[in-house]
Amino acid sequence: MDPTLYIAAMRGNIEDANFLLVDHLKRDEENGYQVTLKGNTVLHVTSLYGHSHFAAEVHKITPATLCCQNKKNESALHIAANEGHTEVVLVLLACIEDHNNNKKLTRMTDASGDTALHKAVRSQHLDVVKLLAKEYFEFEFLPNHAQETPMYLAAESSFHDALINILEFCKKPTYATGPSNRTPLHAAVIQEHKGRWNKPLCEEPDLWGWNSLHYAVKLGLADVVSDMLGWKKSLVYLTAGSENDWTKAIHIASSEGYCNAPILVIGALHGGHDPEGPQANP
Repeated sequence: MDPTLYIAAMRGNIEDANFLLVDHLKRDEENGYQVTLKGNTVLHVTSLYGHSHFAAEVHKITPATLCCQNKKNESALHIAANEGHTEVVLVLLACIEDHNNNKKLTRMTDASGDTALHKAVRSQHLDVVKLLAKEYFEFEFLPNHAQETPMYLAAESSFHDALINILEFCKKPTYATGPSNRTPLHAAVIQEHKGRWNKPLCEEPDLWGWNSLHYAVKLGLADVVSDMLGWKKSLVYLTAGSENDWTKAIHIASSEGYCNAPILVIGALHGGHDPEGPQANP
């Protein structure tokens, strides 16, 4: 990339006595699509440094840069989301002219399979998460190459506000399993997050056959255990793992030496009527 163009993008300088962006980009048809050694276009560069006005001008002159990807397959939106540059994200989303482009840009993935929303969640930029979650409202959140959805990442990192926004704005948040076949609820419980969740996720086992109740009991999270058993008492009959059919929540609680969790589990076993019974089909 021409050093003059790179410096202008880095500084957000559209024009001065010696430089005029529009003339520079239009001087040669290929000028606007020059890239750095990392494959970054001028739009990538200015998105990295957070210059929204410069980004808007670049798109006006060379609109195709919006969907250009660098050597890591990152778009300018990936870069802006990762850096938390809210105004740049707003400009890039405003550049989208129709529904198909919207879908293409917001669902575009980098070399790791991350969308811009993955980037925003991973970097914990809540304002950007809110903007992108709104754009995703009709789409499912697909997992990256590590099988992590944005929701799973938010749960794993205890990014509670991001979880709330994803669930609020998106019709199809996708409860796809993550690494080791764990759901977002597994991740949330392991991180001792006590938010409210899609209840049937309590029953889903991970790669080792442990559901979220098993982990909540093992960690002594009495409030979480109480909420789960309040929804379905027959959860206590689900075994932990396929090799030890006798190992249930009460055994885990006892082996860990906790007081509150065993009492809750015993209460569930003996208190009240569960219409689904011990033979409930998860």
